[in-house]
Amino acid sequence: MTLPLSAEWFATTAPLLGGLNSAGSVDALMQYVVASTPEGKVTFHVVVAGGVVTELAPGKVDAPDIVVSCTYEQFLDVLEGRKTADVAFMDASWKVEGDHKRWLIDLRPVREAALAALSV
Repeated sequence: MTLPLSAEWFATTAPLLGGLNSAGSVDALMQYVVASTPEGKVTFHVVVAGGVVTELAPGKVDAPDIVVSCTYEQFLDVLEGRKTADVAFMDASWKVEGDHKRWLIDLRPVREAALAALSV
């Protein structure tokens, strides 16, 4: 397995998530800022259109609907299933700015499908 948030990880993860079935009809432009990774701070963005991840790539975006900030350890806790994204939000280990309802409620099926695909 490649190191999460490395260039290789983005290259293999983006097509995997793009191939998932639609998980609702939600659209969102999200930016994630993950501190303390092996490569330093990593910023990446996720585009969801019609309940499907259409883009996952390193870098910032203009005017995201949602910005999520966390440490690498906290990111791995969710990615590896030790904690759900909902719990990470509730215990404030993932700081969410912007449209909280869309991130917490509307995007939940998309997050769950993505995390299930990545845990295989």
